Amino acid sequence: MHSLPPISGPGQCGAEDVVSLDAVVTREGRHIALTPAAVLRCPMAEAVAQWVRDALMPASSGFGSPPRALVVAASYDCRGRNRIAGAKLSEHGHANALDLRGLALGNGTVIDFTDKSVAKDFREHVRQSACARFMTVLGPGSDGYHEQHVHFDLIERRGGFRMCEWDIRTLPDVASVPLPPERPRVSTGAKP
Repeated sequence: MHSLPPISGPGQCGAEDVVSLDAVVTREGRHIALTPAAVLRCPMAEAVAQWVRDALMPASSGFGSPPRALVVAASYDCRGRNRIAGAKLSEHGHANALDLRGLALGNGTVIDFTDKSVAKDFREHVRQSACARFMTVLGPGSDGYHEQHVHFDLIERRGGFRMCEWDIRTLPDVASVPLPPERPRVSTGAKP
């Protein structure tokens, strides 16, 4: 992580105390990269680092390969919410939000946070821990804009209100249909 100059404009976009978060050092001293590096305000970068250390790393221990990187979809971006022109300014425009796709493991596997085939208990742990740490968590089921990634931010709301809208979806159960009995072989009378 290294400091960046303050961001000002265009328009209402901008932030003070900005850093480029390129890795989180775990409690064991391992570096978990953010790819690409995320441009965030210091409080958001600190919240992300604590969440990775305290919640994500322990939850990812069962994948058979150690975590190597967080796959970043977006960080600072001067735009309206959901990339809609004229919409209210997104927390991305204040370097106060991070969109994540998933977790890359050392063996090259990517664990996608929105993939229905990834263990439900892992995704549920990620959701619950993120909702406890961040003020806004949006994922599948929140709206059509967050079906392929998860959004975290630290927006300040009246009364400390938190928004956690992420449905942990699963693959539909497929009924097991028995195969028909094997057909008897029909002799053609021809000799091999």
